[in-house]
Amino acid sequence: MNYAYYKKIQRKFIIKNVLFILVILLFACLSIYYIYDRFKDTRDKILSSESLEVAFHNKNGNRISLTKVNPVSDAVGLSSKPYTFTVKNNINKKVRYVVRLRDDMSKSSNDTKIIPLNIIKVGIHSEGEVSSIYNLDDLEEGIIVDRFIGPMKEVNYTIRFWISQHSLVIDRDFQFHGILEVVEI
Repeated sequence: MNYAYYKKIQRKFIIKNVLFILVILLFACLSIYYIYDRFKDTRDKILSSESLEVAFHNKNGNRISLTKVNPVSDAVGLSSKPYTFTVKNNINKKVRYVVRLRDDMSKSSNDTKIIPLNIIKVGIHSEGEVSSIYNLDDLEEGIIVDRFIGPMKEVNYTIRFWISQHSLVIDRDFQFHGILEVVEI
C-alpha cells in the first residue's frame, strides 16, 4: 500500500474538517452577538440631558398602556405589572427633577374609549421609601414625583397603574396610553 498517498488524503481531510469547524464557530459567535445586540437595545431606553440620565427598563421604554379594564384593590394593583426606570445624576451638584405622566392618545384610534382619569390609580416606589398611591386626576400637571437627587447619585423607581375597585363598571374597550417624562427643573 502506498503510505504517502494515504497520509496526503488524511492531511486534506483534517484541513477540510478544521475549516468546517472554524466556519461553524464563526457563524455561532456572530449569531450570539446579533441576538444579544438586538435584545440589549429593546431592554433599556435611555434619555439623557446635560445632568440627568434616565434609563427605562421595559420593552416599551417610557410608554404606558392600560388596555385591560379590571377594577382591583390597591393591594392587587401594587403587585401588578411594573414599569421600572432609573434616574442618575451625572454632575457634582444637586439636581431637581419631576416625573410626569402625559396623555399619549396617538396610540389609540378615533373609536377608542378613554379610561376616565379619576378611576386610574398610580403607585410609585423608590428604594427605601414607602409606596405612594395617587389618582391620576389628583395630580397637578401630571407630576407624580418632584424631588432633588444628590451629586453622582442614582435612584431606581417602580411605577404601577391599575383601575380603582371603587369605580363604576365600564366597558372593556376602554384604554389609556401615556408617556412617562423625567424633566430637570
